[in-house]
Amino acid sequence: MVGTSPAGQSYSEEIRPGCACVAVPRVLLREDVTEPKTGIKFPTLLKDNSNLTTEVLVGMGFRSMRIMRVKDLNLYAFGLYIQPDSVCKKLGPKYACIPDAELKDHPDFYEDLLRENIDMTVRLVVSYNGLSIGTVRDAFEKSLAFRLKKMNPNTDYDCLKTFGSCFNEYIRIPAGTKIDFRQTSDGQLITEIDGKQIGTVHSKYLCRTFFDMYIGDPPVSVETKHGIAQNVAGLMRRC
Repeated sequence: MVGTSPAGQSYSEEIRPGCACVAVPRVLLREDVTEPKTGIKFPTLLKDNSNLTTEVLVGMGFRSMRIMRVKDLNLYAFGLYIQPDSVCKKLGPKYACIPDAELKDHPDFYEDLLRENIDMTVRLVVSYNGLSIGTVRDAFEKSLAFRLKKMNPNTDYDCLKTFGSCFNEYIRIPAGTKIDFRQTSDGQLITEIDGKQIGTVHSKYLCRTFFDMYIGDPPVSVETKHGIAQNVAGLMRRC
């Protein structure tokens, strides 16, 4: 992803993923958790008032960009949330007995987490005032097109076109803007900006490829991916 640059400043295209921060240890916390690199806070519990469910923070990190090969510019922080009842019902019987430290290396775990249409959300919080909605759209479209093709070489990309059309160029995303991408159990990917829904795409392929960016291969951050596995294991211990 390449952010828009201030006047007179040149940017390279080197994007750097952030390191992981384990957000939810063995005991669920109710306080906000701070992503250390950006200082952005994420609520431990994310409520969806539309269907009265609550999701739990299981991992977070950040994305940065190298400026003129000298300085890293933090673009946004992200947090991944999972609905405990959903993951317990669909994955608990298979994985609840596997030790936390081993689950991150289990060959089927991430595939099952993507395949089972579990209720989960990725929240982005913008940390750079020069980031445009078009930049966010283009970055996601590029990554999703690659992953859709890898998953299904014959895909028609209609779902991706619909997804991209939600990002109106007139939308402003200053620092502090919250962008939520929520997957529902029936295969919808819902996009909201600061609590306002801007689009919905009904496509299990798109849902899977979107969350593949965070828990698939390759992920945005390997450390965050492994931290997510550890924290999901902790949730399943309480099933």
